[in-house]
Amino acid sequence: MKIGMMLGFEDSIKTITTIARAAEGAGINSLYTVDAGRSATITAAAVINATSRAQVGTYIVNAYARAPWMTGLEARDLNEISGGRFVLGVGTGNLHFNDYYMGIDSRIAKAKMRDFVEVVRLVVSGRAAERVRYQGEVHRIRWRATWNPTTPTPPVYLSASGPNMVRLAGEVSDGVGVGIMSSVEFVRDIVRPNAQAGAEAAGRDPQALRFPTAATVSVNRDVEAARNASRAAICKLYHPIPHPYYDSQLRQMGFAEFADQATRLMPAGKLREAMALVPDEVIDRMTITGNVEQCARRIEAYVGVADELILARTGQRKDTGTMADYEDLLQLIGASAE
Repeated sequence: MKIGMMLGFEDSIKTITTIARAAEGAGINSLYTVDAGRSATITAAAVINATSRAQVGTYIVNAYARAPWMTGLEARDLNEISGGRFVLGVGTGNLHFNDYYMGIDSRIAKAKMRDFVEVVRLVVSGRAAERVRYQGEVHRIRWRATWNPTTPTPPVYLSASGPNMVRLAGEVSDGVGVGIMSSVEFVRDIVRPNAQAGAEAAGRDPQALRFPTAATVSVNRDVEAARNASRAAICKLYHPIPHPYYDSQLRQMGFAEFADQATRLMPAGKLREAMALVPDEVIDRMTITGNVEQCARRIEAYVGVADELILARTGQRKDTGTMADYEDLLQLIGASAE
C-alpha cells in the first residue's frame, strides 16, 4: 500500500510547497491538493514544481465549478509539466456549498458525473488530430487535440461515498476516491464490492480499479490531545451544515444516533456539547488517531484494503504555525513508507 498526503488547507502556497518537499524527503509516494479555499489545479502545479519524484494529484477538483473539457486540458498540462506524475481526482464537491458559493443545484449528480468523467477521460487520452466525440445527457464534446498527450495518460478517479456514486465510479473511472472518514470496514465491505460490481456490469475488469483512500490523521505525543483534536474535527464536518458525504459514511457505519446529535448541535455552534457525544468507536474506526506508534499500527490495518492511503492531517490545539507542527506526521510518513 502506498502512502500519500493531502495538502491545500495551509496558510500559504509557500507553506504547502515547503511541506511537500519535506514529505517527499520523508518518503511520501504522492501529494494531493484540493478545491477547498484554493484551486486544486493551481496548487498542484506549485507542488509539481517543488518536487521531483512524488506523484501529484487532485483529491478532488469540483466538477460543478469546472467544465470537463477544460478540466481534461488542465490534467494534460499538469501531466506534461510533471513528467507523467499527475493523477486527476474529480467529484461533486460539497453539495450544500455548491449552492452557497455558486448558486448551483447539484443534488441530482449521477448523470452529470457519468458524462463529466467520460469527457475528461477522452480529453486526457486524445491523440493529435484524432476526433473526440461524446454526447451525454448533461455534457458533450466535439474536439481534436493539437498534440499528443504525455504518457502515461493520467488516471481519472471519481470521488464517491454513497452507493449509487460508488457504483458509477466502478463503471466509468479508473478508481474510487474514498473520503476522509473511511474505516477499513467501509472500504472493504461497502465500497470495494459495490464499485467492482459496477465495473463488471459495464464490461470492465473489476480488478483493474484502484481504491485510493483518504483518512484523517490526528498524531500527537499527547494521545488524549490527539483524540480531542479528532473529536473536534469530526464535529466540524457538521458546521455550518452537515457535510453530506461524511454524514452518509457515519450513518452507513451504524452511527446514526451521533449523526443526528451532531446535525442538531453543530449548526447551532455547540461544539463542546457535540464533542462530548462523539463515540470512541468513531475515533478508533473512522480516523487514525494517537501517537506515532499507534497511528502506524492503524495505517497497517488498511493494507490489502486501500491501494493508497492519503493522510489528511488534523490540526492540534498547540499548533505553532511552523514546520514543527509536522514533525510527528513526517516521522509517521517515514515509518509507514518504508
